[in-house]
Amino acid sequence: MKPRESKITRREFIGTTAMATGSLAFAPGALSSYFFGPEHLVRSAVYSTTLGVKFVHTGAIHEEAYEGSCRHGKLENLTLEAESRRYRQGLEHLSKQVSETSFGPGIRTMDPQGIYLWVEKGNPEIMLKDSELHKLDEDDPETDLYVVTGGLPQFTCVRIAETYQKPVIFMSPAGWGLDVPGGLRALDHESFYVQDMDQLKDLLFVFKARKAFHRTRFLNVTNFEVVPKGVISSVSDLDQIQERYGMEYHTVDYAEFFREMDRLVRDKTLMKKAEDLTGELMKNAGKSNMSKEDVINSFNFYLTVLHFLDRYKCNAFGVECFELCSSMQPWDRRFTPCMTHSLLKNEGFPSACEKDLNALLAMAVMMYVTHRPAYMGNPDFDLEGNIIQLHHSDSPTQMFGFEQPADYYEIKSFTEAGFGVTLRYDYQAHKGQEVTLARFDPSGRKILVIPGEISGGGGMEGFGCSQKVSIAVPDSREAMRAMQDFGHHLSLVYGNCLEQVRDLAVLMDYEVVTV
Repeated sequence: MKPRESKITRREFIGTTAMATGSLAFAPGALSSYFFGPEHLVRSAVYSTTLGVKFVHTGAIHEEAYEGSCRHGKLENLTLEAESRRYRQGLEHLSKQVSETSFGPGIRTMDPQGIYLWVEKGNPEIMLKDSELHKLDEDDPETDLYVVTGGLPQFTCVRIAETYQKPVIFMSPAGWGLDVPGGLRALDHESFYVQDMDQLKDLLFVFKARKAFHRTRFLNVTNFEVVPKGVISSVSDLDQIQERYGMEYHTVDYAEFFREMDRLVRDKTLMKKAEDLTGELMKNAGKSNMSKEDVINSFNFYLTVLHFLDRYKCNAFGVECFELCSSMQPWDRRFTPCMTHSLLKNEGFPSACEKDLNALLAMAVMMYVTHRPAYMGNPDFDLEGNIIQLHHSDSPTQMFGFEQPADYYEIKSFTEAGFGVTLRYDYQAHKGQEVTLARFDPSGRKILVIPGEISGGGGMEGFGCSQKVSIAVPDSREAMRAMQDFGHHLSLVYGNCLEQVRDLAVLMDYEVVTV
């Protein structure tokens, strides 16, 4: 049967640009297509990844009515006809639930299928006939995982896992459902138990995130094969990350990057489009201290990054800060990468300041399971007040979600010379918002996760990495102690996604450390 993809409304790319409240907003990938043509669609793994989900309802149907150690009740409710009717009603209820649930972008559901167990009178062997099981054959090529509901599901789940070699999730409000993952995991099959549709939706995003990692390709702009001078705690072995998590990469050196930038800025058609978008970006800013010419200079860097994302089929980005600065390219061309990081993350692309791979990996984990962009910054600690304050100037403007309208922002130059666009985001306006902080360690095998709550914000004025957000955490001293094994930058997303990060750890085999 044809899969159904859960859809939510997206802001469309209309004319030169579609504008949300306070910022640029494009259907994912539309900006690269706008610049370079419809065949040049650069999509985040959030949007290029789909997860096929097949729902199954099961139950035992007895040949005759009788009571015993496994069943009780009035005999008229235990007949073949009565049990068959309840089984059909259960399947109808599941179908209604599925049709009425919005699972989120990329979750493709298929019509639920009923598969029953047959119990003959006097025969202790409870049977799942092959003819029942193989009702799943038609949709299996489009299926990434199975979700099972109903009674006596254990054997059905085992047969599905063994036959189709796909993960199996059992959904039931009854805690005995834990028997399913307990048994299947012992047989080396991936399996989870959830109580309801809300838990299931979170878990489906987790499975989709694992798949998205295998579709992530990192654009590594650097002249060096060593860790950045400003982040010596960064993961140093990209090949190890590729082998472990499936994230590929492609390296572009400064010479190739800026040679292409020179070519692009000579293209009058591209520059007219960049100028138009710059005008919209400035028009929708609450305030700006920059000239249009200098905003265009930062847009040129962004345009070049989009070009290389398209050329090498990448959907994540990082570049050093200190080394790039020392190359004199930012000074000579009057740009900084800050705005590029902000805009890429608004569209769902993980993008790391200072090419900090630990922050990038944590960012990808949280962005993929929440469908929200991530801020990242340097931490300072108030040990008495249990506050962690992050400061950088790479904030997205759509922190509540890729599909949500952008919030108020201001344009401020990174440098006192007036160049380098930063989009300043008012975190103070979101005081009380739950957030999650995270960072991988230098081995790439552990992630530190710190839930918290915004207690304030600042840095709407000032130069450099002056954007600030303060987070109240359970124990800032313990967080500082733990981070000595992890390094300094922390990635931040809105909402508490600790449980999704833990579930993803089961699938991707990393260790979760919490404070």
